[in-house]
Amino acid sequence: MQATSVPSAAPVEEPANPERVQIPWWKYEFADFGCSTGGSLNHCMKRFGARSGIGIDIDPAKVEKTRAAGFDAALADLHTLEGEKSVRFVSMMQFLEHLPSLDEVERVVAKAASLATDFLYIHHPSFEEEHYLEGQGLRLYYHHWSGHTTHVTRDEFFAMFERLGLLQYFVRPIQPIARSDHDSILPSSAAINQHQYELEKHGEKPSFAFPRPIHQHMEIFIALRSFSEQEWREIVLPG
Repeated sequence: MQATSVPSAAPVEEPANPERVQIPWWKYEFADFGCSTGGSLNHCMKRFGARSGIGIDIDPAKVEKTRAAGFDAALADLHTLEGEKSVRFVSMMQFLEHLPSLDEVERVVAKAASLATDFLYIHHPSFEEEHYLEGQGLRLYYHHWSGHTTHVTRDEFFAMFERLGLLQYFVRPIQPIARSDHDSILPSSAAINQHQYELEKHGEKPSFAFPRPIHQHMEIFIALRSFSEQEWREIVLPG
């Protein structure tokens, strides 16, 4: 069954100060932190069978873009967001790497865990092989984006989860790269804020097979309650 956005019966109360926003949580199955332009809301509604979700962002322009795409969104500061066990799940897709520090990432994950009843879903760029690639004179293009201020690794996530008491989770590396020829791989001499490789723009790079796959992203599913084996399998199915 294809999920669709459910329009609000009334607009989210949005005072000038995003720290004071009031969200009618009873309308929504999930919240999407850092909703950007709404694509992550659409993905989660289809993937997890959710009928309604709301995007949360502190950037007014992104909130407007999400609304223009047909989804509900609220301008809000996550640190002062009110709500306790108010939605089924919280998603954070391509979001946590934009936060200013590991401490900030941990605070946001803790906020998400306090808001949701069932699970958290994180879709995150992989920084696992950043140092290996640097040693080869290479990098994944998004490793050198000014907007990616916190390169959270898998082990750093695991340490956060343990401190927060989030002890049941599943991690899936996705989008493997086998060779340096892949267009997501740039020479390390490339300028900041680049995208896919272009010979004329980025210059020559070595061509070889990696000794192990370089994954571009990873998915993390964190359980917030007990699930049957079948329930959990359905949640973590590849999207």
